[in-house]
Amino acid sequence: MALRILLPLLLLAAALLLLPAEGVDNVASDCCLKTSKKNIPSAWVKSYRIQGPETGCLLRAVVFTTKKEKKICSSLTSPAVQKLIRSLEEKQKNPPPKPQGRSRRLKRKQA
Repeated sequence: MALRILLPLLLLAAALLLLPAEGVDNVASDCCLKTSKKNIPSAWVKSYRIQGPETGCLLRAVVFTTKKEKKICSSLTSPAVQKLIRSLEEKQKNPPPKPQGRSRRLKRKQA
């Protein structure tokens, strides 16, 4: 009697241990399948990342993230893309200074 209960439980446990969990470590779920040939205005872009086999993706590409949180995939070999990447890296190294003091609008209201 105990063998009838124990055997199915052991088989179930073995099956659960051997089957890979779906959705865990699925890095390739956010990969570009094709790239855009259109130029992307630099004012739209806030960041980028490079995808490729090392990130679990088949296509090697640059994934730009816009200020509106949209993802745009582009070819790494495009000169316009290389220029945009250099521009973003330069912005990270030298961020624009924040305005100091009160804004002009506040100064006018007080005067």
